[in-house]
Amino acid sequence: MDKKETRKLLLQKRKDIPKDKKIIYDEEISKKIIESDFYKNANQVLVFASTDDEFDTSLLVEQCRIDGKKIFSPICIDNSGRMEFKEVNSLNDLAYGMYNILEPKSYCKDYNPSENDIIIVPCLSIDKFGYRIGYGKGYYDRFLKNFNGVSICPCYDELLSDTLPTDKFDMKINILVTQNILKEVIL
Repeated sequence: MDKKETRKLLLQKRKDIPKDKKIIYDEEISKKIIESDFYKNANQVLVFASTDDEFDTSLLVEQCRIDGKKIFSPICIDNSGRMEFKEVNSLNDLAYGMYNILEPKSYCKDYNPSENDIIIVPCLSIDKFGYRIGYGKGYYDRFLKNFNGVSICPCYDELLSDTLPTDKFDMKINILVTQNILKEVIL
């Protein structure tokens, strides 16, 4: 099965997760991330603004605020897969942008890397080798190529894969987190 077919199957599989279970899964995944040393040691957290069926990042973002961590969210620069992160201090700093996804407004401060940064990377699935399948535009793979922090990919157990179709542009994730596991894939 190619990436396009795999993506379509995974999108439906994710939609089929009952909402009440998804809420519990999101809480359990968030808790595992928050309790990890990677999170505890980070001063800056790069995190996406989730859409309906994705892992809900709101609990994680709220804990970042409580813990005084700087929060950065992605903004798509263009259709060629370029993405930047900008600091977000509240929901007022976000507006719907490209792909109808919440993105930081133009006045938000640019992300400057620091030691121990972590990035929460969205996925439809991730395999045991640390490869993920996303939405097919390559934004995160391009960004991760030059990211020196730890990449963390939240995924539901039901969406884990043994292997996924990959190509030379796909970047491995460092940490896989599901409602039942936190596993270092590659560091």
